Amino acid sequence: MSDNFPFDKFIKSNNNKDLENNMSQFFSGSLEVSSENIINTNVDKKENNNDNDELYTITNEILSIIKTNVPQEKFSTYFMSTFTVSSFDENTINFSVTTKFIKMMIENHYLGFINQAVIELMGKAFNINIEVFNKNNNLEKESTNTVQNPSISNELETEVSKPIVSVKDMSFKIDPNFTQSNDDLQNTINSSEIKHLKSNVFGRIDKSKTFDNFIVGPSNNMAHAFSLAVSKDPGITYPQLYLYGNSGLGKTHLLHAICNYINDKDPTKRICFTSAGDFTKEMVMSIQSKTISEFQRKYTDLVDVLIIDDIHELKDRARTQAEFFHIFNELQNKKKQLIFTSDKAPKEISGIEDRIRTRLSSALLTDIQQPDLETRIAILKNKANEKDIYIGDDVINLIASCVRNNVRELEGKLIKLGAYSDLMNVDIDLEIAKEQLNLTEDHQDKILTIDSIAKTVSSYYKLPLGDIRGKNRKAELVLARHIAMYLIHKLLKKTLEEIGDYFNKRDHSTVIHAIDKMKKRIKEEGSFSQLIYEIESNI
Repeated sequence: MSDNFPFDKFIKSNNNKDLENNMSQFFSGSLEVSSENIINTNVDKKENNNDNDELYTITNEILSIIKTNVPQEKFSTYFMSTFTVSSFDENTINFSVTTKFIKMMIENHYLGFINQAVIELMGKAFNINIEVFNKNNNLEKESTNTVQNPSISNELETEVSKPIVSVKDMSFKIDPNFTQSNDDLQNTINSSEIKHLKSNVFGRIDKSKTFDNFIVGPSNNMAHAFSLAVSKDPGITYPQLYLYGNSGLGKTHLLHAICNYINDKDPTKRICFTSAGDFTKEMVMSIQSKTISEFQRKYTDLVDVLIIDDIHELKDRARTQAEFFHIFNELQNKKKQLIFTSDKAPKEISGIEDRIRTRLSSALLTDIQQPDLETRIAILKNKANEKDIYIGDDVINLIASCVRNNVRELEGKLIKLGAYSDLMNVDIDLEIAKEQLNLTEDHQDKILTIDSIAKTVSSYYKLPLGDIRGKNRKAELVLARHIAMYLIHKLLKKTLEEIGDYFNKRDHSTVIHAIDKMKKRIKEEGSFSQLIYEIESNI
């Protein structure tokens, strides 16, 4: 037997016929190959073998746990030979699956089972990340990578692919004279703030949001105290907690803090953190795939702490409300913890059934108000320290004095200044802050009204306010009208009828159409999202 595998005959040959002949000799057994040699273009294969063995073992253990909780036919379809652990670190486990469909089904119906299996095996909760399988990262035990002597095994799987270009053979050249234009730099600075304002995490727990870095003040001290009490004794002290207040005041931070506290104290607790919108989507998917019983079991049997953000989004969804009613009752009877957030109290939410309103109202209701000046200053100083952004007290006082209604916006201003400092390599002084944030020391909060918001949109587009409110159907007027309707709905929480009356007695269905259309564009178009932010900043 040859001591070395003839790589030159298999890989370096430029003659297809030679390659075919050599492969033919190999498969016929006339070409001798040591069973210990390996075909693999990755020179680090031996170093990775131990890692692959570990991932292979973890995969098998997790699958064995999942198998005991999932129906056999579902396990065979979505997990057997399709589901592997690809990597993990101290906070996250990454799984690979073979198709986008399997990824969708697992994420919609089986994440609870996976979380439970991971906690049981690893002793704590991890963030779960699922990606579609990449053939170049196959984790199966050496069956696809090891070439064995035909006399030892008659089964061999191999793949002949296009030559792989080594990283060391590639080169990149950067033009030393390349510089970003001022407009590009400014767009980068603005985008850092917009990204922060749009950030919203559901399902995955943000490890950076804890009770320790939540700034407590008169506006939120009760919400903080009740949230901490719930974290210490889930399902006991306050079995149902309902936090409400305007967007950007810290409700979501408290939810993540609750999750982190419970995970640290008792990793075996099964936490489901979702939004009302995602809850609805998951239910619809389960109906379409005829797996509604599994959806119900996930929420009634496999959850110890259920957290639903923006519960008001259940309005006008009769089927979803019916499922939620059933789940609420089941978890309440089992003494599980229920936590909800909204921008308003249950009695103020339109479009929900009385039985839902009654159950939400039975929870411990706690509102979060706008932070006072001292709290805003403390928040800014804490965030500046966390993100290693140096700004003086005069700049912090300016931002805190001018931005009064929204903690997320407060932090966004800080992040924008940090981005400016990094890109321009300058220290932030008062004049730079005023210029970049468009703030003045004598800035006063405006009293917002339907008329003032509509006038701001009118001024931005340089269109007559009367035409925006009127019946003209020109494209630029329709867009401005829809944006005004959206912002009035978002900032003032006016009813559809009130908004319709202002715009020339339009029907409420017209207003709904306008608002939904704007929400869709904001979600799908980054440039449009930035435009809305610019208009809102001028209000």
